[in-house]
Amino acid sequence: MTARALPRDGRTAEWADPVTASAAAVSERHGLSFVDGATLALIALVVVLVSLPRLRRFALRENETDAIRMLRVLSDDALGNGEALASGNLAALLASSADHHVRLEDVEVLDGGRLRRHGYVFAGLEPVAGRFVLIAWPWEHGRTGLGAFAIEPGGEPLGLPNSDGRFSGPGSPPPPPPPSPGEDDAWRPVVGF
Repeated sequence: MTARALPRDGRTAEWADPVTASAAAVSERHGLSFVDGATLALIALVVVLVSLPRLRRFALRENETDAIRMLRVLSDDALGNGEALASGNLAALLASSADHHVRLEDVEVLDGGRLRRHGYVFAGLEPVAGRFVLIAWPWEHGRTGLGAFAIEPGGEPLGLPNSDGRFSGPGSPPPPPPPSPGEDDAWRPVVGF
């Protein structure tokens, strides 16, 4: 059984439903109060201020991960087509495999056969006769990536922290890693890739 409130003017013929009365009172309020709006705005501001640096770090990390993957792809291609790598032209190495036309459609070919993809520059080096090294470094340090990476065909990727940003842009590649591990502590194995 539902209880009904008596009207205030003493009439007994019309009963008011309390649920309907409270719904009508709620619908009369429009929008948020100033304090509620300001609170929501401050919460949104805090979320944005906390999220932006995290998104930035995420984007840099994704570019670095893509650079390591690309080096692995190029390394695998170099094992199958050493002649293209010997020319030092990574564009020729990439073109030697038809498998990459869909997977690597966003690669930009730069002067000298270098490549650019997802904020990283890629080059092939021959520091000593017969030893080829593929390297990648940020196009713009701090904006597109941080670390530099290298791999020898059939080898494991190495990373260079590049914290000072001196390896940045197409004109500032890092030096190749030494041929024997332990000779240069700056280049370290990249784990997890």
